[in-house]
Parts: sequence; structure tokens; C-alpha cells
Amino acid sequence: MSAKLLGLPLLGILLGSLGCNQQPALAPPIEPGDYASIIRYLKQYIPQEMARHQVPGLSIALVDGQELIWARGFGFADQARGVQVTENTAFRAGALSQLLTATAVMQLIEQGRLQLDAPLQDTLKEFYVRSRFHEEQSAADQAVTLRRLLSHQAGMPAEYLRELHTPPALGELPRKLSGLWLSNAPGTQTAYSNLGYALLGAAIERCSGLDLERQLQKTLLRPLGMGQSSFSGDSHAQPNRAQGYANGTRSNDTLVRDLSANGLWSSPRDLSRYVRMLFAQGHYKNHQLLSAASINEMVRPQNTGNPLDFDCQVGLGWFLSPCGDEWVRPGIRTWQHGGVSGDFHAQISVLPEQQLAVIVMSNSSSGEALAQPLVNQVLRMLLQAHGTADEDQPSTAQAAPPPIQRRRVPEAADRQHLAGFYATAWGVLRIRDQDQHLFGELAGTRFELLRDEYGWLRAQKKFLGLWLQDLGDLGRVQLDVMSVQGHRVFTARSHGQLLAVGERIDPVPLPDNWLATVGTYQTLNEGQANAPMNGVSITLEDGFLMIRSLHEGRPLTDYILAPVDNAHAVIAGHGPGLGDTVRRQINGVNVLGYSFKRTYNNHYLRF
Repeated sequence: MSAKLLGLPLLGILLGSLGCNQQPALAPPIEPGDYASIIRYLKQYIPQEMARHQVPGLSIALVDGQELIWARGFGFADQARGVQVTENTAFRAGALSQLLTATAVMQLIEQGRLQLDAPLQDTLKEFYVRSRFHEEQSAADQAVTLRRLLSHQAGMPAEYLRELHTPPALGELPRKLSGLWLSNAPGTQTAYSNLGYALLGAAIERCSGLDLERQLQKTLLRPLGMGQSSFSGDSHAQPNRAQGYANGTRSNDTLVRDLSANGLWSSPRDLSRYVRMLFAQGHYKNHQLLSAASINEMVRPQNTGNPLDFDCQVGLGWFLSPCGDEWVRPGIRTWQHGGVSGDFHAQISVLPEQQLAVIVMSNSSSGEALAQPLVNQVLRMLLQAHGTADEDQPSTAQAAPPPIQRRRVPEAADRQHLAGFYATAWGVLRIRDQDQHLFGELAGTRFELLRDEYGWLRAQKKFLGLWLQDLGDLGRVQLDVMSVQGHRVFTARSHGQLLAVGERIDPVPLPDNWLATVGTYQTLNEGQANAPMNGVSITLEDGFLMIRSLHEGRPLTDYILAPVDNAHAVIAGHGPGLGDTVRRQINGVNVLGYSFKRTYNNHYLRF
């Protein structure tokens, strides 16, 4: 229910960079083999960017084949204590944890302890799901396979919010989650799920007989010499771990329940060993840790039959295309993953055919804005140093928006066709036909939609009705609505890739018992530290029920609530964070394990 909770690695094009789409300074030309010039440039450039983005500490590693070209720390691991980042400082790796979890699953598959296409229930006997997509319970359980969990196609909710920050207990999750409703039909769409990877961690523990930390240390971390890497503890557990910061202020280090999804602590230097193992077809020093066949399966697109995924390719653990972000260079394959955990950011990008990689980790909530352009720029420099010619390649930069006079207001029939409410992972996109113009509003940002010379919709906004205001990437991507398998999908075309942003939702008659849920609610789980939300409100707007999560009384964003029966409704839409089930209770509602008690009731409450 909160985009911040989803850790989405894709589709950040709409909201993450409004008004701050500055590109990094141009790097100098690099001659083949001239890694020294790259390092010299980065030693000057990185501290400048850290100051601009208010990032206290950062670490980076560059890999070429079996060689670690460079690893270096910048800034402070702990500002108050004056502790500087070194190449051995460990950061929260966030969703990069899933790469090691996926590798551990593949190791157990090679040993015959797990089966890639077997249902999760074969390993976790007590776990079962509920589904509105299947007529029989057994069919739903059979559809949740390890392959689909590894590729975020199992239809699981993105998170299970209750006890999200309690002490680790992966082994107890299957029992606690049994009876969870699927959010999407398995095998039909990629919908990012930390919860799915938490269950994979439970499967690793069940079939190995060891807890996640001991199993990963035994089979992966120690053999790779990843001495600063661990799935246990917090920043106080080890002296070499960085402290997190939010908006320049030291933040509390929260406990992580879903260790296999986002509980890893590591350094770029340590993770470079993992990358070099992949480059060597699973071999590292005297250890064969994974077969070449398993690595090939991890980096094979798993979602090619999903029309709603459009141009976003996903492997087992890895994302195999930029999914709306800029390509390093057209025609060059990439493996990548990024993660946000607490107030840390981590990103890894790999060019497998050239055996080049960049890993960046930072201890700030603003680290992503620095890392996204930095990683691609460094990879392009490494390509030059690697001897891969850069000349005569088409530019990967997104073309600037055409002059405003080349855009036109959509015709009346076009506006009528487009106007409506669209469910997205960031909340409700409202498109309205007003005063013979077409306007959109998403997450508090209002903009006009115009057709460009190619027929695509473009977003623009004027300050005081006169001067064009920079909307960042939102103003640069090409938008439109198209029909796919019976869904009216709001799409975005960015850097040559087409992606699903939202789905048109039409109003339906609302049953009285769900109309009676209009009001505000507070959580009954107040005892939990760092609760992701402490209330919800349900309102009525233009024939839709809207549910909005609240954190410390502040509304976060709103979603369309679509009743299914007298007891259940879903967060409307398909994709990450959508499709979650909301259950009516006596004088309250339940969302992903959180129970809320009514505090205010008004049938006509509107926001």
C-alpha cells in the first residue's frame, strides 16, 4: 500500500526524479587499458556528487573479468564518530540480497534437494494460498513454484506488513502466512515481491537443516572470501558496518524479518567476488560453487510469455533489461539489480559479454539519485578501457521534449476516451477532461497531457500558468493507453522500452456493507516498532472507494478499493503492490496482516 515499501527496481521513471534529472558531467575519453584515468576522474567526481545529493558515505567497486580494477570508500560510515568509509565497510544491500538467495536456491536444486518447477508447498507443507484466480485450492497451491517466486511471477503480495521489523524468524513465516490471498494470477505478470523471497529463505532453511546465515556462509560467503558479508545483525553488531542517514539525519537501524529478501550486509569489494564467480562459470579459486547451466538459467528471460510485462525482462534473481532506465548502450546485454533498505541504497550492473561490472553502495536515502547515472557512466568508460569502440553508436540519451508548439491538445473524442481513473503502484492516476484540455494527477503532481508529433501523450506543467516547469523524467517519457488482454493499460515509453504504468478501472455498483466502511481506522498493532503505517482511511470519490494508508497521521497515497464479495475487496489493478486483499472485520479492516479499528465514520467522507 506504500510505494516506499515495495523496493521497486523498475518504473521509477514517473516519480523518482521530478525536477532533478541532471546528468553527470561528461567524462574524459578513455584509451584502451587506461583504467587510471577512470579512477582519477571518479576520485574527483564522486565526492562532488555526494555533496550535491547529501550522501554521507559511499563505496564503489569496478570489475573487469577476474580482476578487481578498483575498490574505494568515500565519506563517512558514521559522521558523529568520524568513522570513514573504507573499501571494507559493509552497507545494507537491500534487494541485492535476492541475488545470493537465488544462487543458494540453485545450489540446492543442483544437489537434488529442491526442484525449480515444483510447488513451494512440496518443501513448506504447511503453507497454502487463497486465490480468486483458481476454482480449486490445489491448483492455486501448485501454481506457486520456486521458478515463479525467483522471477517475481508467483502472484505473491509485495510485502506482509505485520511484524515486518521483528527479530528474524524465517522458519515461522510459512505457518503465519498460510491462507494468504494471491494478489496476481501466477505466471501472468512480473510483480515484485519481497515476501516471495522471504518464503524462498524459509525453503532454504527447511531443506538444508540450517538457518539462512549458516547455510549461506557455508556454501557461498566463506568459499568466496566475502568476509564482511552476513545476513545477521544490525549496524551495531560489527564495527565495520555503516550507519544509515535520511535527509542528512542519522536514522535508526531497524531489524529485518525477511532476511533472504533484503537482510544482507556487504561491501562492493565482497560482491565483486560473487560477480567474478559468475564470470568464471561458477568457479572461484578452488571451489566450483555453481554450474554453468545454473548460471545460464538464472540469466535467461523467464517472463517472455507475459504481454503485460512489455519490454521488461526478468531472470531468476536478476533483471535483464533496464526496465525504463537508460541503456548503457543499445544492443549490449545487462544484468542488474538495485535495492533500498532502510536508509541505504545499493546497485549492481553487469555487462556479461564484456565481463564488466560496477557495484555502488551508500548509506543515504538519497543515494539512488547519485548511483543511477553514475553506474551507467562508469560502465561506458569501462567499455572504452576494455577496448570496445564507442564510435558510431546511437546515443542512449533520451531525446529532449519537442518544442511546445509542436504539441496539440487531444481532440474531444480522444479526451473522452482517455479520461478516467487508473490504478498504479504509486496510487491513483486521475485523468480528467476539463475546459477542453486533458489533465492528469498522480501522487499530488498535476500536469497537462498533450499529443506530440508522433501521437504519444506527453506531460507538461506551467508555473503560474506561464512558464514551463521541469517535470523531470515524467515530462520526457511518452505515454498512452492501449488494450492488452482485456485490460486498458496506461503505458510509458522510455529509452525505447514500453512499460505498463497502470490500468484503467471503471466504477461499479458498491454494496452497502462496503459503503459502510467509509471512515478512518487506526492500527491494532501499535506495539510494533517502526510500523510502516499506523492507520488507513476509506473515502468515497466519483463512485470509487479509495483506501489511503496513514503514517503518523499523514496520508501517504490512495488506491482504489474494489469489493469482491461481502467480506473481501482488493486494491484494484495488476502489478507490484496491487491486487492485495482487504478483509472486512467487526468494526474494522485487515490489510496484509495489519488489523485496523474504526475511529471515525461518515458515509459521505471525501478527500
